[in-house]
Amino acid sequence: MVSIRHSGHCPQEASAKKTLVKETRARAEGGDGEAMWLLGKWYQGGVNGLAIDAVQSRAWLERSAAARNPAGLATFGCCLLQGIGGPQDNALGLVSVTEAAGLGSEVGAFLLGQAFFGGLYGLSRDPARARYWLKKAFDGECTHKHLSDEVLANAARWLRALESSGE
Repeated sequence: MVSIRHSGHCPQEASAKKTLVKETRARAEGGDGEAMWLLGKWYQGGVNGLAIDAVQSRAWLERSAAARNPAGLATFGCCLLQGIGGPQDNALGLVSVTEAAGLGSEVGAFLLGQAFFGGLYGLSRDPARARYWLKKAFDGECTHKHLSDEVLANAARWLRALESSGE
């Protein structure tokens, strides 16, 4: 992921951020799914001078998902499952994260593992499926790595819980 290190509020940094956003937006508008995902994440977190805007974030993530970007599919699926930036839609959310996981997204794999672990979003609790997807996310089997260390730690903790309970 492209990022600018934050070191204060100097004019050069603000100019660099504007340029980065402008270039990324141009790539996104040209059909680049990765750039669409970046814009979605930046609006989600208020990064690179963009204001936090859940609706704008979801719109860019939806476009990224439509472009079949694995990170975009997973993150858009998360928005759908949690109702971020628009209505909750568990069915389409699960389809999106499943597609993302199938394309090698560790976020997609984690979200499926979490859903099966807790019996979330209308899915039954299924320890075997939870273990399968959490292991994919945690063991580095996924080709698209975009999980935080904190989320990876959760996956490891849930895997240990499944193994210690014999499920």
